[in-house]
Amino acid sequence: MSESPARAPSKAHYARLPEKVMQRNRLMGIFEGGTARVIFSLTTGAFLVGFLKHMGADDTICGYILSIPILAAAIQFLAPIVLERLEFRLRIILLGNGLHRLLLSLMILIPFLPLPSAIKLWITAGIYLLSNLSVSFVTPAAANLYVSFVEPQNRGKYFGNRESWLLVFATVMNLALGKALDLFRDAGNERGGFLVIYGTIFLLTLLNAWCFFQMREVPLGHSPEPMKIREVFTLPLKSRRFLRFFVLSVLWNLSFQFSAAFFGIYQVTELALTYTEINLYGMLSNVTYFLCAQWWGRIADRKGWSFTTRISFLFLGITCVMWFFIVKGSLLAPLMSMAMLLSGIAWSGLNVSMFNLQFDFMPEERRTVYIGFNSTVSGLLGYAASLAGAMLVGAASPFRTTLLGIPVGIKQLLFLASGLLICGCAFYIHLFMQQKQNGAHTPETKGSTPTT
Repeated sequence: MSESPARAPSKAHYARLPEKVMQRNRLMGIFEGGTARVIFSLTTGAFLVGFLKHMGADDTICGYILSIPILAAAIQFLAPIVLERLEFRLRIILLGNGLHRLLLSLMILIPFLPLPSAIKLWITAGIYLLSNLSVSFVTPAAANLYVSFVEPQNRGKYFGNRESWLLVFATVMNLALGKALDLFRDAGNERGGFLVIYGTIFLLTLLNAWCFFQMREVPLGHSPEPMKIREVFTLPLKSRRFLRFFVLSVLWNLSFQFSAAFFGIYQVTELALTYTEINLYGMLSNVTYFLCAQWWGRIADRKGWSFTTRISFLFLGITCVMWFFIVKGSLLAPLMSMAMLLSGIAWSGLNVSMFNLQFDFMPEERRTVYIGFNSTVSGLLGYAASLAGAMLVGAASPFRTTLLGIPVGIKQLLFLASGLLICGCAFYIHLFMQQKQNGAHTPETKGSTPTT
C-alpha cells in the first residue's frame, strides 16, 4: 500500500501576504472563534436541553437531537469535491458558517408556532440538522484556513493562546446568559429567557461574519481537475500514516459519543441544577482550561501532539469515570467541582491536540480529502454510538440500583463505559502513534515538519 508522506511547507508558503496582514488574520481568528464558541455553547448541552424540554421533549428525544452534529459531519466527504478546486475558500466558509448560525438563531420562532409539541420538535431537529450540515461542509476548509495563518513552529503557542481567550469570552457570556435565563424562569417566563438567548445568538452571528470580512486569505494549493467521489474514499486508504490517525479518530468518536449527549441532560434532569449552577461549575472547568491551554501548547512544541493527545485522553477518561459517582447529596458539590477541574485540564489539551495532530498525519496535498473522509466515517460511527446510548437510556430509564452505597442509573453506566473506552484511546496512541522526540521536532519523525 503506497503512502503519501507529509511534506514540510516552504517559508514562501507563509510569505504570500505581509506580516501585518497575517497578524490581523490571526487576531480575527481569535475574535471569530470567540463568537463561534459562545454560539456553540448556547445551542448545545444544558441550554439546548432546556430549550427542548420547554417544548415537551423527554430525555431520549433530547439525546437524539443533541447527537445531530455528529451525524451532520458525514457531509464532509463532499467538501473535497468542491473545495479542492478552489485556491480561495473564504467566501464559501463565510457562507457555510453564516447559514449555520442564522438557522440556529431562527429556532426561537418554533415555540411560537400553533402546532403540537411533537411537530415542533421535528421542525427543531430538521433546522438543527440543516444548520449543522452547512457548517460541517466547510469545516475542513476552515481548519485549513486557520492553519495557513500560522507557521508550523508557532502553532502550539498560537492555538494555545487562542483557546484560552475563547474560553474567557465564552465563560463570561455563559454565566451572564445563564443567570438571565434563571431569572426569567423564576418569574414564570422561561420563553422570554430563550428570546434573550437566541437574540444574542443572532447578534453574535453578525459579529462573526464581520470577523471573516476582515480576513485576507492565504492562497492554498489546489487541484485544477475535479475529484471523483470514489477518490474521496480511496485516496486516504492508501496512506498508512493517515490510517493510524483515522483509527484513533474512530475509537475516540465511538468512546465519547456513546454518552456525550447525556452529560447536559443528567445535570438538568437527574441533578436538577439551575442554569446558573451549571455555568458556575462550568466556570471551574473554563478557568482550568484557560490556565492550561497555553501550557499544553508549550508541551506540544517540545514533545509533540501525540504526547499531549495521549495525556489528555487519560485525563478525560478519568473525568468520565468520576461522573459515575456524581449524585444528589452532600458530596455533589465537591465531586462535581473535582470533575469540572479535571475536565478543563483534559479538554484544554484535547481540543488543540486533536486539531493539530491530524495535520501531522496528513499530506499537504488534497488535505481536505483526508479531513472529509475522517470526519464522515468517524462521525457516522460516532452517531451510531450516540443512537445506541439514546436507545439504552430509553429502554432502561426505569433502571435503578445501588452500588457501594451510591444510587446508580443508566446514564451513570454510560459515563463509566465511555471513560474506560477513552482511556483505551490513550493506550492506542502509546502503542501506535507515540514516537521519540528530538529537540523541538514534531511528534513524528525528525525533520518531518507538520504540513499546513
